[in-house]
Amino acid sequence: NGHLHIGHAFSLTKAIFRAQYERHQGKNVLFPFAFHCTGMPIQAAANKLKDEIETYGNPPKFPEEDPEVRAKMEAEIAAAKAAKAAASENKAKGGKTKLVQKTGTGIVRQWNILAKMVPPDEIPQFVDPYHWLSYFPPIGVEHLKNFGSGVDWRRAFITTAVNPYYDAFIRWQFETLKAKNKVLFGKRNNVYSLVDGQVCADHDRSEGEGVGPQEYVLIKLQVLPIEEDKNGRHAKMAKLLEQGKKVFLVPATLRPETMYGQTNCFVLPDGDYGAYYVDATDEVFIMSARSARGFSCQMYKG
Repeated sequence: NGHLHIGHAFSLTKAIFRAQYERHQGKNVLFPFAFHCTGMPIQAAANKLKDEIETYGNPPKFPEEDPEVRAKMEAEIAAAKAAKAAASENKAKGGKTKLVQKTGTGIVRQWNILAKMVPPDEIPQFVDPYHWLSYFPPIGVEHLKNFGSGVDWRRAFITTAVNPYYDAFIRWQFETLKAKNKVLFGKRNNVYSLVDGQVCADHDRSEGEGVGPQEYVLIKLQVLPIEEDKNGRHAKMAKLLEQGKKVFLVPATLRPETMYGQTNCFVLPDGDYGAYYVDATDEVFIMSARSARGFSCQMYKG
């Protein structure tokens, strides 16, 4: 999804040295090479670029181009980063994303990243993820030739269904394994991308690498009819109860075994809560929008 860098060269030297050594021993060495384009990084980058163009224009005029706005944005990012670091239990693991580590700032724009590798008038073409597959691999081949890699480029290819030969091989591989009951279809807990509508693997994310699924238990606390409300403080809740649905406050916990015997539920005074209808159980849950979004991705077993 971009130009090859010194890290690629460093990793490749191990294979190059071994291949060249064996050639000097008089052996016939096959050294193929391919470009791994499967996964979500390219699609995510294309989506981000599309959003930037739609939001800020073409070419985009980013708000941080104003020095005062940029200083404010960087201060907010630094404060959020400090708060996250203070709350983190794992002090040894850095909280920076790959892009932040490379750019040195928390303000990362896909347009600016591409501007370092692509002529500005060509950048809008990269809203199409397939354009990435035709643009960068040939440049990578040229760079590797200049690096003296000694690759047999007649056997080079890219992954994904864009390459019908590779696609046919992968299909044959999985169909064969399935026929032998070596692979099964099922479900498991995963990190899911609402934007892309699919599972988001560890190295497919622009941030949050190393984060796995976290199991929470919701404690259903039923809201009882309000007998007296002189000040009208509970008018919204009373209106919900009039609809005939059971209404529950649903605090989440990582330690459900500690819930036994508790008598009080404290609601965050400045919290932003909503009433969400759960069609699977025909009930109404009072929770935050963030909780409801995560809850909507869960599977229900009655």
